[in-house]
Amino acid sequence: MDALNIFLEILKYVLPAIVVFFTSYLILKNQTDENLAKIRLELRQQSQNLISPIKLQAYERLVLFLERISPQQLILSDNQPGISAVALKFTMHNHIQQEFNYNLSQQVYISNQAWNVIRVVKEQVIALINSCAAELPENASSTDLSKAIIERLIANGEQPTDKAINFLKAEVGLYFG
Repeated sequence: MDALNIFLEILKYVLPAIVVFFTSYLILKNQTDENLAKIRLELRQQSQNLISPIKLQAYERLVLFLERISPQQLILSDNQPGISAVALKFTMHNHIQQEFNYNLSQQVYISNQAWNVIRVVKEQVIALINSCAAELPENASSTDLSKAIIERLIANGEQPTDKAINFLKAEVGLYFG
């Protein structure tokens, strides 16, 4: 029985030490987890404070992009007296593509749905220009193409860029309103 007494004597000292160790471990782990959660929350808030102005700027830039590729604006900026409808069409295409390429990086800061709207509107504007140009005779002037585009816009009622701008405004209202 001497071995049993020695074992019980050792257990008398070790068992409370184990209980104290696990209790301390659990308390420290709980405090560490709480501190880590607070730090994560602070970092998330700091990054949100940094990203929010960038997101807002992205929406602003994309509204500006849509304004710049609106058919009326393209006609005002790209139409030059004496050029052909074909030349105006290609100038407008290049202008749209350059503006789009310049703003490609903004897709990182907006929703996928908003970016898809931007891409669809870009294609709709190009399709509008192409279809109006296709209806004109081969020797048509840039003025003829401009008139055809304006007439089509009037017939449709609302242009695609306006719908996209309204969509972006609504999305900004959800994020920042």
